[in-house]
Parts: sequence; C-alpha cells; structure tokens
Amino acid sequence: MTGMFDPVPSSTKAARVTAVPLFKPIIPAPADAPPPPPNHPKLGDPAITWRYVDAAGRLLGVVYRFDLPGGGKEIRPLIFAAHEKFGRQWTWRGFPRPRPLYGLDRLANRPNAPVIICEGEKAADAAERLLPDYVAVTSQGGAKAAKAADWSPLKNRNVTIWPDADAAGEAYARDVIEMLAKLG
Repeated sequence: MTGMFDPVPSSTKAARVTAVPLFKPIIPAPADAPPPPPNHPKLGDPAITWRYVDAAGRLLGVVYRFDLPGGGKEIRPLIFAAHEKFGRQWTWRGFPRPRPLYGLDRLANRPNAPVIICEGEKAADAAERLLPDYVAVTSQGGAKAAKAADWSPLKNRNVTIWPDADAAGEAYARDVIEMLAKLG
C-alpha cells in the first residue's frame, strides 16, 4: 500500500524538494546597517525594547516586548542577517545559540563588580537601579532558555542568582547553576 495517502512515491518526492534560502545572522550588526525598525509590522509599537550589545558596545540585536489586549505579552527578538534573495536586513528571528547575555557592556565596564542574574531584561534593568553595587544581567528567551545562553563572560565573577519567585523561576535558577558549574 505504498503511496496510499501520498500519490507521489518517496523517491520522486526527494527529487522535487528545493533548498529554502536561509537567513545567516550577522552579529554584531555592521556599522553600516540601517537602524532597527521602531515597530513590528503586525504587532505595532513595542511597550519596551532592550538592546543587546557586546562588551565593546556593538549592537548584537534587539528584543521587543509587545503588550497585548487582555493583558498578555509577546516577546520578539530581532537580529541583522543576510539572505541570498532579500539581501542584508533586520529580521524577526531569534539570536543564534549560544545566545549573548543582556548586559555584556555593563560587565565589561565593571569587571570587579559582583553580578546579579535576573530572569528577564525587565528584571535586570530594575535590579541595576535597585542594586547599584551589582552588575545585572540576564539570558535572552525567558525562563526556559537559560541553557541556550553563553554564560562564559561570568567565569571567575562573583554571581548571585535572583530569579522570579515562582516555579519557572526556580527551574531557571537550577538551569543557570548548571550552566555556571560547567564554567568551573
């Protein structure tokens, strides 16, 4: 009964599959890149944006938060990339793994300060204001994405983990501890 639900035999299917051109991230964004768009074509204006920059202050990408009607939120990362058909442009795609930490410039500017790891950019910005003796950082992608981040900039740093006070925050803290332990 081969091909009962698919009239094209599998050997023919393989022959007609064409490669889909992919976006290749360009991180950091080149100096001649246009500025990131101020809004999303469908979601509109963001409630807030967070610029991810490297230790030298070069733009790696931007994370946009959109507050939705009814109280929800939508988080969308934006990176600069090259596409064989569309050229170089900003694209609504996630950062490639391992993802950079939010606050790399802060870490570089204060190499001897203790670090506080928060769950999310909003919390990191608040911690930066509330705890001026600390450098606040976070990973991109939420509570379930700690293992996708590059934690190596925290090697040999005094670190405190300050997750959200919920089950997701507890899981995030465990993942961060695991990732930091791998650094030695």
